[in-house]
Amino acid sequence: MRDEQVIRALEILGLTRRETSAYLSLLRDGTATAEQISQRIAIQYPAVYRMLHSLESKGWIEASHERPKRYRARPPRIVAEESREGRMDDLVAAAEVVGSLHEAMPSRSRGTDSDLWICKGTEATGRKLREVVHASRGQILCASPTPIAPQILRLLLDAMGRARRPARVVLNEGNRRDVAELDASVEPHVRIEFRFPARLLPKTRLAHTFLFPNDEQVFILNSFYRDGELVAEKLQGLWIGDMDYVRLQLEATLEDLEEAARRSRRLHPLG
Repeated sequence: MRDEQVIRALEILGLTRRETSAYLSLLRDGTATAEQISQRIAIQYPAVYRMLHSLESKGWIEASHERPKRYRARPPRIVAEESREGRMDDLVAAAEVVGSLHEAMPSRSRGTDSDLWICKGTEATGRKLREVVHASRGQILCASPTPIAPQILRLLLDAMGRARRPARVVLNEGNRRDVAELDASVEPHVRIEFRFPARLLPKTRLAHTFLFPNDEQVFILNSFYRDGELVAEKLQGLWIGDMDYVRLQLEATLEDLEEAARRSRRLHPLG
């Protein structure tokens, strides 16, 4: 392993360039006093004390209780793992703080750019999808009236699974087998239903999947199929920030489908 890689890795884990030199010196040459370390890494003696105190407080080295103090490096694998866990805790806490910030509410005017966002391609569309899901404050409703490719299904379920928001996903019967194959990776807070009946579809078609993070916004995921195969580069997302009552209308449609299914079961109990 090259020295530059090691130095860069130690800096990523929170050490300064001078602290890195001191830690590597102790790791390579064993225990030493502050004066000996000063000579080894060519840093003025008074500055070495401050640097060693910082390394000790960060948990990278240990100091003896004798006079003069002797210092030794703690095992790299242990301190690296401790540092990684500490940084992860800091990142989680920082993400919670930033996530609690409130964005300016989008304009209610239909004519402004803030009410409409179009993204194209798998990466951009997936990024916007995750953003919309994470911004939800309540239950997410997702509906796909026609079958979608397993890749699109995974993209949706992964976004909703990571966000830890309660979600109701209503799919076409044609996706039942795909969901069964993904069952182990579907999070418990994501509830999947099959309300839309399967039907014959053209080989070349456009499928619309609607995701509602609340009652006003909708994210429409458009997946294109040619000869029955998903054309991934044509994946498109459309976010609309002002769609009052659209979610309510869709939920009413789902209620109608459920009622029709109940009537069918009553008329054909053995079907």
